[in-house]
Amino acid sequence: MAPPTDYEKYIRTGELLALQKPAADLSTHDEMQFQIVHQVAELWMKLVEHELAEVTALFGRDLVAEAIHLLGRVHRVQRLLLVQLDLLDTMAPKDYMTIRTVLGHGSGQESPGFRALVRIPSEIVWPAFAGLLERAAVSLRDIYEHHDRHPLLYQVAEALLDFDQLLQTWRQRHLMLVYRIIGTGTPSLKGKPSELLERGMKQRFFPALWDVRDDVFADWTKSMLAKGKDHGYHG
Repeated sequence: MAPPTDYEKYIRTGELLALQKPAADLSTHDEMQFQIVHQVAELWMKLVEHELAEVTALFGRDLVAEAIHLLGRVHRVQRLLLVQLDLLDTMAPKDYMTIRTVLGHGSGQESPGFRALVRIPSEIVWPAFAGLLERAAVSLRDIYEHHDRHPLLYQVAEALLDFDQLLQTWRQRHLMLVYRIIGTGTPSLKGKPSELLERGMKQRFFPALWDVRDDVFADWTKSMLAKGKDHGYHG
């Protein structure tokens, strides 16, 4: 064998490409795809975790523009996570059943990358963002009432909402994949997968960013009604 190139040494391709089952050991042809899609997802989620850690640090130094840039990168990674699920749509239900026989009791809910993504927003990112607002002496309500006066803070708040929305969209897409492959009623040791995913889809990672819209819109509706202008919203 030829000695590894500098590229192979740096990327560690030998180790990386050895992480999949040899073709002769696959339970079915589609197991290679199944394993690679999930391994790649873990790598993308590791990158998201890495970038969110830097975003948090930038918030702590009041470097808002830099944080917005990195959040844009995170959004791109999230879209890659979303799109790559299309590959699993090409898997026949029968082939997935074969893969389950070697996967054991494993579940996507056990993914370390996924567990990090649902933990980091509320435990790490949001406190850092709240600290940023406190130092700027600006409330979230102020930002959304007068976004023209706080353009950078508004942009970063919307970037966080984009993260939240993309993560929820990914969960919804995952649910549709589950329906497509195993149906809506197949039970597991952890309950019906579809029920677990449906419960998870109700989780909002930055709830204050959603609630502030209710507050702003409710006050606008009251002001319109007080002026005798009924727009049909009576929340």
